[in-house]
Amino acid sequence: MRIALLGIYTEALFLVSAITAVAMGLAEAADPPVFGSGAGVVVNTSNATSCTWDGVQELDDEVWKPAASYAFRGRSNETQGPGHIDRDIMHMVRRLSVTEKIGQMTQVQVGLLLDCNGELNETAVKHWINTWKIGSFLESPGNHNGRYSWYSPQKFSELTDAVQRIALENGPKIPVLWGLDSVRGANYVKGATIFPAGIATAATFDADHAFAAGRVAAKDSRAAGTHWAFAPVLDIAVNKLWSRTYENFGEDPFLSAQMGRASVQGYQGDYKSDRTRVAACLKHFIGYGYPFDGSDRANRHIAAHELLEYYVPPFRAAIEAGSATAMESYGVVNGEAIMLSHYYLTQLLRKQLGFEGMLVTDWGEINSQDTLYRTAKNVEEATKLALQQTSVDMSM
Repeated sequence: MRIALLGIYTEALFLVSAITAVAMGLAEAADPPVFGSGAGVVVNTSNATSCTWDGVQELDDEVWKPAASYAFRGRSNETQGPGHIDRDIMHMVRRLSVTEKIGQMTQVQVGLLLDCNGELNETAVKHWINTWKIGSFLESPGNHNGRYSWYSPQKFSELTDAVQRIALENGPKIPVLWGLDSVRGANYVKGATIFPAGIATAATFDADHAFAAGRVAAKDSRAAGTHWAFAPVLDIAVNKLWSRTYENFGEDPFLSAQMGRASVQGYQGDYKSDRTRVAACLKHFIGYGYPFDGSDRANRHIAAHELLEYYVPPFRAAIEAGSATAMESYGVVNGEAIMLSHYYLTQLLRKQLGFEGMLVTDWGEINSQDTLYRTAKNVEEATKLALQQTSVDMSM
């Protein structure tokens, strides 16, 4: 799909940058956008007759009773990885227009689908599908002014199923991909099993624990109608001042590699045919765990041989295990923005490590090249550089 886009870049650039600007910036708008007939008017209005909700989130009183098909089974090393693309998928991509291809490369957060009562706004869903051809949504409605603070699988899947139904009836009629940060269990799903953080899992020195955590997180995520877990976290935690040290498997490359491999196997397995599995996502590529002053997204200064010897092994292990997707890292390594780096995201990730899966940006990272890092003069240039210089497939 990227190759198709690059071949018609001039025609596509405006649409890509427009989608990116809307998708990443809309949620931060001071005033709620209104839905009208004018071109370019964006959504998040209510399809209800009036706004009656006071905005105080409620408790979802549903009790989860897992189906028998979600019964846990022991560890298996069999994982269906990326590579071969089915013929029907290729046929589908070839029939898409430029706009539809760009939309499939764009992911927006679920809050843009909710009305002022915290419920699903079907008008908004149809707008994103029909006008912007969006291919992916992420997050839990509980994090974005949804009616409930914590959604049960029943309530969560009612929402995701409704979105899928609309997607299959509108726009390019392609099912949407739903991503969720199920890092230590499906923590955004009420009733799901929550596991110790990555650093504690690694402290067991038993990869079976990493497998089990991924396996259960996968089935709990899938029960909510989501198909993609943004996990495992494979950063090597070098600077102990960093606020995200607890999320990963520690500072030892070998241990992190073993845990990462088992985790991918747990999450993903034969995910295309096993409906209790999800696509895994190795993150954050690369060097995220060594911010020079400990603050998140701070510059990293890592010698080339240290990067290859200490930071790459966990990612190599996850790629060898068959991870279907990867997420690039926030920030800058050795003066080069990861998001715009041909070396890190094409030469190293694709050619040297052999990753053949789908690469997604971290949250708003294309926009951040303009607004935060100043590595591009505007969002349009950031979009152009990301497409021309890297192998990124989707903008979060």
